Amino acid sequence: MYREIKFGRKIPLFDMSNSEGGFISGNDTLPRRNVSLEGLFLVNGAVCVMERDRERFLHYHPGGTDYDRGGMIFRLPLPPGAYVISVVCEGEGIKAAVSISGMDPERILQGGHWDAAGVVPVRNRARWKGNTWTFSYVNGGAWIDISLEPMQPDIVVGIREIRIWERGKSQGQGMEDVELGEGQKRRRVFILGDSTAKSYVFEEAPMSGWGQLFYRMVDSAMAEVVNYSNGGRSLRVMYQEGRLNDLLLTGRQGDFVLLQSGHNDERARNDGKDPDGENARFGRGSTEEMYGNILKTCFLPAIQAVGMIPVLVTPVTRINAGCGNDTVFVNSFRNRDFPAVMRRIAAETNTLLLDLNKKSVEYFNQVGACGARAMVMALEPGETPGKTNGGSYANGNPGNHADGTHYKECLSRQYCRMAVEELVRTADEGNGTAKALCGLLKKEVLQAAGKGDFSEVFPEVCRDTIFGEGAYYRNQIEKMVELGIFRKDGEGNFRPEALCSRNAFREGIGKIWRLPEEFTRVEGDGNLSKADAAVILYDAYAARFGLEEEKKPPYMTNYNGPNVDPSDPDFDCNLPSGETMYYPLTPFGQVADLDGLSQEVYQKVEAVYRLGLLRCEGTGRGALDNGVLFGPKRLVTRGMAAKYLYFCFVLCQEVKKENHLIVDIG
Repeated sequence: MYREIKFGRKIPLFDMSNSEGGFISGNDTLPRRNVSLEGLFLVNGAVCVMERDRERFLHYHPGGTDYDRGGMIFRLPLPPGAYVISVVCEGEGIKAAVSISGMDPERILQGGHWDAAGVVPVRNRARWKGNTWTFSYVNGGAWIDISLEPMQPDIVVGIREIRIWERGKSQGQGMEDVELGEGQKRRRVFILGDSTAKSYVFEEAPMSGWGQLFYRMVDSAMAEVVNYSNGGRSLRVMYQEGRLNDLLLTGRQGDFVLLQSGHNDERARNDGKDPDGENARFGRGSTEEMYGNILKTCFLPAIQAVGMIPVLVTPVTRINAGCGNDTVFVNSFRNRDFPAVMRRIAAETNTLLLDLNKKSVEYFNQVGACGARAMVMALEPGETPGKTNGGSYANGNPGNHADGTHYKECLSRQYCRMAVEELVRTADEGNGTAKALCGLLKKEVLQAAGKGDFSEVFPEVCRDTIFGEGAYYRNQIEKMVELGIFRKDGEGNFRPEALCSRNAFREGIGKIWRLPEEFTRVEGDGNLSKADAAVILYDAYAARFGLEEEKKPPYMTNYNGPNVDPSDPDFDCNLPSGETMYYPLTPFGQVADLDGLSQEVYQKVEAVYRLGLLRCEGTGRGALDNGVLFGPKRLVTRGMAAKYLYFCFVLCQEVKKENHLIVDIG
């Protein structure tokens, strides 16, 4: 199919009876954007406009969410499918912004990657060549709206010609197909969601999303998982920035799309104070009506238009990271119940639904408050050298804000389990989509769901670190077990309160930092004190990195934000603008309990403390509370040793590598 639209001597207005299309006074986006038809005029066969209202342009800035530069909108009836759209513009140079059906004209021009690790490239973006703009677009509705806006006032811009042709039936681009057998190809499971589903990198550790671990559920010979999720995304943003469109142009007929959204959709206008609210043109927020409308009229039809199979996944609940031990957890979506809207749309459209919202509430109540707090991003000093936009996590939570929305890898495993359980349940009820998706799962995963026992799928999960105080360092413990640093006993318990030996700790850091075997060959053993741990870490650090300043891991450098040693007279624990840094916030001279150490041990404790490898004890989670007691004589438990070793594990990883990967530590 090929269509070519020229205007000649007439400005056509849209009429449902006219298949050639025409100009309209406003589009169907939410919120609606209105334009003036009275200002349109013809110049040598091009339909043009010139905006003289300078007020329109005063509040515009690149990347803004709430602006309107006027211009024109042309509506063209077009059946669902994938198309290449080319717009020949009038005017010198690129003085206009062009977009399709409410998309962000700036974002769809940008390349790069959709994810933090740079493994999911932007494959389809809008391009200018001279005065011609071209973009590939998946249409799920009955028409498309082509929008053109001037970039500045008092200039003439317009549309001279529109060309549209259908993209090839084979939509896959750039991803290798793996042959399964005669005529068969490996399918893909795409995940499209927000920060609770995204794939995180080591600089963000221990934060994790369920989408980044779902590959462990899938038989890699049958399918691959591609995670398009990223933080800050709502349904509106996923569409407007071209993320959904790129996914659909990358996938093939028969691929699955697991769609989850809700947390960022909650952004409200707040009486005009939030420029990212539901009334902003490119804002994140939605009302319940808008959210349901976007699902039903945009996402689901577009996915189905290219023959892909949608699966709706309700957003997991948030918790109060500082909740009391008697807390009863409930669905956190109280003001705008997007999970309920998604359930309704799934029922109305006969779309498979995986209810992770309900399952997450049930699981938090099952493990209790101690278990729940341990799995979310409420951190104490020394848990991780990673960072967030607000600074380093090394000293606790930047901004003194415990995060009950985002979570650690130990909870990602459980959300993957819940998703599989939902799949198996609905497949048993006869849902064809669930049956087809279950056919891509590993046999052992299906068996685990049948038995209600995932201990063989996730052997790193320990029986005694799920509930109560034993869960405190659950995430670190599971990673150390996964890496083979520590082992469970015959009953599947870790025994986090048992004391750690010096040799076990030395062997652990030797494996993590790939130190020579002779490093672990030390005669004598015994219980590990914190001073012992400091001595071992000093020797290990010197062997692994060296003591030269230029050899420090990136987390210790200004890469992680401005860093000043606490002993520096210009030290400020909140540099700059509230961002917290990597190094301990308590100067070493204020640490109050180091008397009685030998000179050699004291010097190594000081060096390790100044490097930030070990910090003061007795501090809580969720705040920048560094304390003044190091606890050199304190005997180290296996749980505490897992904390220290996890910190060192992250410290030596590439900052932009996905943090869920099982790293070969030899």
